[in-house]
Amino acid sequence: MLFDGRIIAGITVFVAVARTGSYARASELLGLSRSGVGKAIGRLEERTGLRLFDRNARALKLTDQGRLFLDEATPMLEALGRIATPAAPAEIRGRLRVSTDGAFGPDVLIPILPDFLAEHPRVRLDVLVRDRIDNLLTDGFDVALRFGDPDARGLDKQLLMKSRVLTCASRGYLARHGTPMVPEDIGEEHRCVRLIDDVTGRPHAWHFIDAAGETRTIAPECGLTVNDAASLIAAARCDHGIVRLLDVVAEGPLRTGELVEILPEWNCLRWPAYLYTPDDAHRSPALEAFMGFVRRRLSA
Repeated sequence: MLFDGRIIAGITVFVAVARTGSYARASELLGLSRSGVGKAIGRLEERTGLRLFDRNARALKLTDQGRLFLDEATPMLEALGRIATPAAPAEIRGRLRVSTDGAFGPDVLIPILPDFLAEHPRVRLDVLVRDRIDNLLTDGFDVALRFGDPDARGLDKQLLMKSRVLTCASRGYLARHGTPMVPEDIGEEHRCVRLIDDVTGRPHAWHFIDAAGETRTIAPECGLTVNDAASLIAAARCDHGIVRLLDVVAEGPLRTGELVEILPEWNCLRWPAYLYTPDDAHRSPALEAFMGFVRRRLSA
């Protein structure tokens, strides 16, 4: 006896509603109307004889039956996705929403995407730069790639790479103000530009590590703070002061001579970048292909 394929479609809608917590967000995620999502849930409950959600004016919550059904349905959908994955990369299709930050996106991710899109010509990518990593599934994102180690509750994260943190300044600035010999010189004798922590709203402290593992931390007073890597580089190019940049971000300005590295013996701190996906979310063939490609190209 053949299984009713309409139940599979209904389960897909159910999982999206359960993960996002609303018909509206599930409809955006699935490309369906809100009423279509509601009807699909109603039909699924009718066919299975289960009450999956408690509905009221303020919230949509899973029932005990709904939670059990979700636990059983999620691995089934993932297995079906693997079975349905096209054998050839060129046959994989779909649209992915990718969240990234202002350093990882322009300097790490975008340069490798032409190769991914050449391998997977039927996949479409929407890459959006966000200051913070929020609820990926609620915001309609499939995956996030970013530097740092933010609170990632409810997310699966995989280490991709580590980038060395460099201390840099322009030649013009150093000619006028001299070159610091130790980290403590920065706070006493130099101007600096610091990056704002998007979680605390305060400037990041500067942590230094040498090859022997000795650490120094300073929090110099700054006349200028910014919230993105591009502004750090712009300020340094204008001879405003000393900045700290990830090596992947500083590579271009260092190569052209616009900036120079200072305190090289203290620039051994390595900053991680992670790949995040919603925990237990269904992964489409397009998402699996994208994640595999990024891991192969960037894994630490």
